[in-house]
Amino acid sequence: MKNKIKSLLFSLILSLLAFPILSQNFKAKEFLPIINENFINRNNAIEIETDLSDAVLNGVEIPSTNQSKNGCFAFKFKVTKKSATKERLYYRLYYQNRSYKFNETSALCDENFYSSWGNDIDSFKLLPEFLNEITIIDSFRINGNPRNELLYYGKSNKLDIINDIELKNTIAYIKENKSWYDQIKAKAQKEGRTEIEQLRLDAEWSIREKYKPDSLINNRSWRNPRMGEYEFILVVVTESLLNKIPTAAKKISVKGEKEKFINPFQYYTAKYKTDSLNLIVLKSKIILKTKSKFNLGSGIFIDRKLANTPQNKTNNYNRSCGESYRLFSQAHFKQYFHYINTSYPLKNIKSVLDVMDTSFNQSAYNDLNTQSKKNNLYVETIVSNSDCPCKTVQSDSLNNSITIINPGNDTGEYKKEQVGIMGRIGFTYGKWRAKIKFPELINKNYVWNGITAAFWLLSEETKSKWNARRECNATIGYIPKYEPDIEASLKKANKTDSYSEIDFEILKESQFWPMTSYPGKINGPKDAPAKNNDITITCTNWDLACHEPKYFGSGAQKNIIDGKEVTTHRWNPWYKALTTKVSANHQDVFESEFYYFEIEWLPTKIIWRIGPAKDKMRIICIMDNTVSAIPNNQMIAMVTQE
Repeated sequence: MKNKIKSLLFSLILSLLAFPILSQNFKAKEFLPIINENFINRNNAIEIETDLSDAVLNGVEIPSTNQSKNGCFAFKFKVTKKSATKERLYYRLYYQNRSYKFNETSALCDENFYSSWGNDIDSFKLLPEFLNEITIIDSFRINGNPRNELLYYGKSNKLDIINDIELKNTIAYIKENKSWYDQIKAKAQKEGRTEIEQLRLDAEWSIREKYKPDSLINNRSWRNPRMGEYEFILVVVTESLLNKIPTAAKKISVKGEKEKFINPFQYYTAKYKTDSLNLIVLKSKIILKTKSKFNLGSGIFIDRKLANTPQNKTNNYNRSCGESYRLFSQAHFKQYFHYINTSYPLKNIKSVLDVMDTSFNQSAYNDLNTQSKKNNLYVETIVSNSDCPCKTVQSDSLNNSITIINPGNDTGEYKKEQVGIMGRIGFTYGKWRAKIKFPELINKNYVWNGITAAFWLLSEETKSKWNARRECNATIGYIPKYEPDIEASLKKANKTDSYSEIDFEILKESQFWPMTSYPGKINGPKDAPAKNNDITITCTNWDLACHEPKYFGSGAQKNIIDGKEVTTHRWNPWYKALTTKVSANHQDVFESEFYYFEIEWLPTKIIWRIGPAKDKMRIICIMDNTVSAIPNNQMIAMVTQE
């Protein structure tokens, strides 16, 4: 019996030897995605803070030309092959943001931020001919709209304001051209303008005409690179196999089946989990860590289209705040002018007092309120914006800070002015952290001064196709933001919408919802906000009432999210925002030098954190896509006092 077994094993060995084991004709190795000497590798991680000096007009580029030669990362790898093979080889590097991505098994992974060379080349590159081994050094950059999607092509914003220097040079050129200058003089006389006015108008027209062919450009700033960590793969493939790969898998700018892009990390790492004879995928252990920091000292731009007030003045314009071309092209923030709903005037007590004075208490407030109600002395006012841009916002380049001021009133003056700033560089997802010294909201007697302090994110453009949210796949889609909060608005819901908003709002009110919001409309929690030192922090996601989430609902609902019990609230099925509320000690938040507020916005959830220091922050709110539709469009940072 033993001899038979030996015989069988011997026969099996002979059979295997009769069929030679196939081996690869080439090997790829030693893939290093970033080899620039000025970028230091620490434990397989390279860190870079993005250079945003040119990001307002041209979008975020990683690295910029200030950070690296030609504004590129250099990478390196080696390929070896058998001398007998004559098959041509091709290669391509791919990167993908891994901090804010859908897993490659998800149907939404085509939304991930990935690309290759960072220019208009969308193909594999041919390896030069070699005998046994070759070392390749090439380059790439990470920039906006990496798939060069037509969705992000549009009118250039570079001509919204004419470059001062170019305008001056054009006027000088016109003056030197006698024939043209004579026409300007004649036109000025005919149109009733001064010669200087006509010169400026014609010079501006000439400049815009010069750039007219480039008016439809690739607005890379409309889909800026995401912050966080990037991962890298290298694909080396034979020409014969490359010719068989679907076009949409070879070219990231081409859509495949069902009009969807093919994520190369999904295609190559799933289809070629192990090295094949004709294709090798190398994944680097090295990652790139990116972050961005807005320059608060870069000035505040005044957008004349937003500052649309009858008494618009420019007497407070200065070098750090105004509408100069320098501020237009460099300032990271602009003054925010709120939408004012004139249908809802505020009913105010007809007194001008220092509410923060310690002598003003709850009793004094109640007496004033009672007298006003009894004698109908309330003053109805509409909240206003500043009619003098730059008066209530200031940028400090020395301290890299921005100050916003709610102006007080003189005796007999009854006015409430909202003030704020809005970012000019947008991102999708990320940890948005702000270090803010908000004004105190209540005095020592717990009387609220009426200010609502807010740090929030807002859709960069709210009426545009390029910044539309993902489709809401539900019977009730997105209800437009400015539709009234009535049941009839359910019929106005759409599959897509470009509005999104994620808020921190801080005010003095109950930390709980009305009794009618709780199950059974009884036994809801109660507090007495007028008798304590707590303020309320509300965290809101404006999901426009998209009914797609599994646990979409209204009223106060308890949910377990990431192991944490969270009570979310929606007023009714057509209310367009979901909110949570928590209490915090007023002294902790407002009486320190600064306080930190952070919105961590991920593809499937949002986390709100607060704390006295970056390393001492705590989660106060959390929502995920089971309770609220998480936005995926580009947003900007906002700070307001309302």
